Amino acid sequence: MLSRYAENVFWLGRYIERAENLARLLDTHGSFARDPRATGDWEAVIRINADEDLFFARNKEATAAAVLYFYLIDPKSPTSILNSVGNARENARTVRHLISTELWAHLNTFFGEMHDLKRRDISLPRLAQVAAFIKTNCQAHAGIAEGTLYRDQAYRFYQLGRHIERADQTSRLLDVKYRQLQSVEEDAGSPIDISQWNALLRSASGYQAYRRTRPGSMNTSDVARFLMSDSEFPRSICFCLYRIKYDLACLESEHGLELGDGVKSELDLVMEISGQTPTDRIDPEWLHRFADAVQAGLLGLGGALTARFFGVAEAAE
Repeated sequence: MLSRYAENVFWLGRYIERAENLARLLDTHGSFARDPRATGDWEAVIRINADEDLFFARNKEATAAAVLYFYLIDPKSPTSILNSVGNARENARTVRHLISTELWAHLNTFFGEMHDLKRRDISLPRLAQVAAFIKTNCQAHAGIAEGTLYRDQAYRFYQLGRHIERADQTSRLLDVKYRQLQSVEEDAGSPIDISQWNALLRSASGYQAYRRTRPGSMNTSDVARFLMSDSEFPRSICFCLYRIKYDLACLESEHGLELGDGVKSELDLVMEISGQTPTDRIDPEWLHRFADAVQAGLLGLGGALTARFFGVAEAAE
């Protein structure tokens, strides 16, 4: 398999996962912002995505309308969901011979529907509806991919992209809650605290799973631990990292690709970080540091994968 094709399917998986998780992030923050006792600090979303320079070069303040436009349909924002879906479509175009007709057709339809959204369609009162539309299309894409992609190297690189992005974005969802805890003075276990954790779990599609496994608890430590280290929940950081480890092992054992020391050491590092979850109460400051460390570790792993498997194509260009 050509390294540039491996890179294309890797980023196809990442961009669609990024679009879905950014929709979840915005939906979660929108739920917090609609609470009458919350601050509605939309700049937190910008900080989490490290987009301060780009955003404030074009906007004076982080209003809900400006942030939603920037992250949903702004064609000039490289991190907008519109551009994520568009980038996924362009990567899919390059590997058209490796994906199914159904997957290609769905991406085209999804991009067209995103392109048709206007400012009036993405106001805060309509955010939940728009986020549901994006999540449904991303999940349909994932279902089509799972049902039609041939289980070769392309499939493994696609899965690697998805799970690296998902682990990263789950850590960002946790960071949204951390920043809300910093800006709203409420005791743990208060009604507003519980409602925010409920919103976070629902945005991660984890509410029912959490209630099944922890029916009598709704607090910072238990919810955070569930999203970080529950090995059976598919959006937890722990689950994603073990899937990454599995797909890398498949590339090595089934397809004869040598991972190299760089990939192995970066994977070991990020798995070590994720395994340091406290067994007792989780402090919000610790949660913030953990989210930052996971994101840095995943960035290092992505860089190692690029250098090991995609570097030849980049050098040739």
